[in-house]
Amino acid sequence: MDYPLATIRATDVGRSIAVPGRPGRSRKLPVRFLRALDEALDEVANAAGAGKAVLYIRNTVDDALDAHAALTTRGFDPLVFHARFALVDRLSIERRIVEMFGKHSTPHDRRANDNRGNVLIATQVVEQSLDLDFDALVTDLAPIDLLIQRAGRLWRHDHRDREGRPELLVVAPEPVDDVDEAWFGRVFPRGKYVYPDHARLWLTARTLQDSTAQDTGEIESPGGMRSLVEAVYGDGVYDATPDGLAGSLWDAEGKAGAERGVATANVLDFTKGYVRDAGAWDSDVRTPTRLDDNPQVTLRLARVVDGRVEPYAHDRVSEEPWRAWRLSEVTVSARWIGGEAVPSEHGAAAQAAKASWTRFDSDKLLVVLEPVDAAEQKWMGEALFADDATPKRIQISYDRERGLELSADGPNGRHVPANP
Repeated sequence: MDYPLATIRATDVGRSIAVPGRPGRSRKLPVRFLRALDEALDEVANAAGAGKAVLYIRNTVDDALDAHAALTTRGFDPLVFHARFALVDRLSIERRIVEMFGKHSTPHDRRANDNRGNVLIATQVVEQSLDLDFDALVTDLAPIDLLIQRAGRLWRHDHRDREGRPELLVVAPEPVDDVDEAWFGRVFPRGKYVYPDHARLWLTARTLQDSTAQDTGEIESPGGMRSLVEAVYGDGVYDATPDGLAGSLWDAEGKAGAERGVATANVLDFTKGYVRDAGAWDSDVRTPTRLDDNPQVTLRLARVVDGRVEPYAHDRVSEEPWRAWRLSEVTVSARWIGGEAVPSEHGAAAQAAKASWTRFDSDKLLVVLEPVDAAEQKWMGEALFADDATPKRIQISYDRERGLELSADGPNGRHVPANP
């Protein structure tokens, strides 16, 4: 079957039409596999040292932050981009990213002052929306459709000063036949929760891996796209999946069926308008618009100004207070944060601030931050653990360069992961 393909469907009618791709846009992109995270850091450092603009995609926020710390230790100054930034900072980072790596970026934009290439470490937020172009790209293993999407950020535009050829580097364990259920988790102990269908990941790696050269393969676009996707999601995957990952595949199939049932139950009847029997027209917390094993909670970051609790973004926007609150929001996993821990001395001021929130904000949690440094680049606050019989406080640190991080006290101190 052709690709791209436009499918038109109406009642009892269906038709598919081949759509020609844009002239000059077809290519065969070499894929090379890396077997260790240290190899990935070496590749990023070498490419940046050669003056290339580099993107390193990690599957979780905490993995991205670890990579940021490791490359900083090596003397680089990478930019990090993920979902755990307050919206006001996320928008600012997006503007910087487009300036550095966008379609109209210049060689000067794409290199640091020491003439080394600029480096962006990002999570899945970089896959779509932003029109970005990199000279080198390293990524954690992800399902084939997402790898194809990520590959679209590599040599996307015509930068005439670019040398060599594009190559997608994928960090993945080797897709051998004799694997067990821990095949992916041993390399990616955090990422295994983001993409729990490890059978599809194994199929992705096996499909891309050339049989004659065990660490290489290619993505041909657009001509080879359909065959790649069908090899991972088509009918033949049940026979191709190794026994050690069959349970993962069937669990994913069962979950998908259950999700279809949940989605059907939450369908809204637009013909009835905003009435109760048309469905649950309510906040996304009560009526989710996406299915996720990792429910989210929205935090509203705040600071104390002259005794008042103000939005974190209050001094960086001139819009009305509701917008400043919106720009101060961060979304994290509801598995870790379940309540507010506003310092008692700011209790009355916090209540006064929340009095202006609408009913659609009632599920959001207030976090009052205190500055750690005079430049107000780093902040600290607290919240309560979710589902804890004995209320326990969780430390929240916020850094304008690294975003929001969570940590909790334990026997040796421990870091708490959040959403990717």
